[in-house]
Amino acid sequence: MNKQTWKRLYTLIKTEKVFLSWGLLFLILSSGSTLIFPQLTRWLIDYVLTPKKYDLLLPAVVGMFCAFVVMGFAGSLRYYFFTLSGERMVLHLRRQLYKKILAQDIAFFDANRTGDLMSRLSSDCTTLQNTVSVNVSMALRNLAQVLGGFGFMFYTSWKLSALMLLMIPPIALSTVFFGKKIRKLSHDFQASLAEASIVADETISGIRTVKSFVQEEAEVNRYDSRLETALDRAKKRVKTIAIFMTVAMVVGFGAISFVLWYGGHQVVTGALSIGDLTQFLLYLMIVAIGVGSLGGLWGDIMAGIGASKRVFDIIELEPFLNDSGKNITELAGTIEFKNVSFSYPMRANVEVLKSINLKINTGEMVALVGPSGSGKTTIGSLIPRFYELESGEILIDGEDYRNFNPFSLRENIGIVSQEPILISSTIRDNIRYSRPDASDEEVRIAALAANALDFIESFPEGFNTLVGEKGIQLSGGQKQRVAIARALLKSPKILILDEATSNLDTASESLVQEALNRLMTGRTTLVIAHRLSTIKEANKIFVLDKGEIIQTGTHEELSRDKNNLYYHLLQRQFS
Repeated sequence: MNKQTWKRLYTLIKTEKVFLSWGLLFLILSSGSTLIFPQLTRWLIDYVLTPKKYDLLLPAVVGMFCAFVVMGFAGSLRYYFFTLSGERMVLHLRRQLYKKILAQDIAFFDANRTGDLMSRLSSDCTTLQNTVSVNVSMALRNLAQVLGGFGFMFYTSWKLSALMLLMIPPIALSTVFFGKKIRKLSHDFQASLAEASIVADETISGIRTVKSFVQEEAEVNRYDSRLETALDRAKKRVKTIAIFMTVAMVVGFGAISFVLWYGGHQVVTGALSIGDLTQFLLYLMIVAIGVGSLGGLWGDIMAGIGASKRVFDIIELEPFLNDSGKNITELAGTIEFKNVSFSYPMRANVEVLKSINLKINTGEMVALVGPSGSGKTTIGSLIPRFYELESGEILIDGEDYRNFNPFSLRENIGIVSQEPILISSTIRDNIRYSRPDASDEEVRIAALAANALDFIESFPEGFNTLVGEKGIQLSGGQKQRVAIARALLKSPKILILDEATSNLDTASESLVQEALNRLMTGRTTLVIAHRLSTIKEANKIFVLDKGEIIQTGTHEELSRDKNNLYYHLLQRQFS
């Protein structure tokens, strides 16, 4: 482990230093009582059984029983404090990791798959929890017993103990050698589990697509393939740990066999008593069992270290955007792009926007049209500063929007997308999502303005109706009107409508368009549309093609010129 890993684990452990201190105290008591047992056994053999002083038998047995009671209670309390602190640590870690994931820029989510992030939140955190709690507790207990056992072994017979020390270098070398292999294999295993989680997440979230193309069997095979890869890596890890444990145990029990031969010779010659040899053997068994357990725990700890890297890599990742910049107290809503060029971070060599210049005045409705891939949605994503500009400027009310706190900026922007995402809760909670402090009456007014009140009140549970995962219990038009009510409740100064009616039937589109007209009133609005019929009333239309603005004008102006792209798009749509 490098210094960075130690620092990471120490940062995590110190959050539970009180509980871990209590656990350490009971660990010392349980280990100490374990180490006293061979001493009591030697005393029983040499001073009670050999001289046949049976009047001392009861006190000796009671003393041993008391040692076992202390060991049992101390061991249970050690387990309680270490395990509970582990649970608390993993809760804190998951909270910290989840918060950091949500704080990342949109580009981060473009580069990292959902399943991989879920794997870090679940399996990696659990693996790390075991490392910093139960495994560390057991490792410390075994280490204390190994060191204490060695100390008492030297006290009993330094000659036998010195010979035992010859066994330590091969065990230590094998620990270092196998530790590196186990750590790498554990990291690879966690990564392969994440791959399986990614497949499961993609399949379940897109289950309708899977079923519509009858690809259930193919997805099962794809998931099974990832699991087989994980199993192969798990086999390699388990095999390596098993070999290491075998080496450690063979060396350990070989040492016990040697002690029986040499120690027996010492008893015959009178250099040791039977009680001394028994005591030495008991301590040797404690040390051997401790060393063997440390071998197994070492593999688990290496797995935790591999998981810690995946978790802390995100926790320590600072998002490009932070809460620096001034807060917006009053916004008029003027937007201006000046020579803006942009490429997505994951496709840096593909220029999506090329020297874009456009201006939207306060209260204007401006539309972006053009073929798919022309850069319309990208412009809509740059206004809330989901991505950082490569070149050029975006001005809000005449000031570079990078001077504003990005979160304050987004509080003044409302977005209604083609496929609105609803949280798995009630309709009321979804509308209130944009303003958690809104009253029930304000939620009702927003629903009324969004043409959503009628269908909401037709449900038996009304506003308390559960919408299901991603709003699956609602129709497309109903989801869209809930999203509009959410935007109305927010009351933003700037509004971005990204294909807000493209997936709706005629009846739903009419209701949604009427709600959108109310939403746009008095706001600076950017409409991204394929359905050109929805933007006839726009103050200005920008026609994009291959990342460039090639035409600008009103609907009437652009539809007169039969040679321009807008006219051809119009004809194609209505022919």
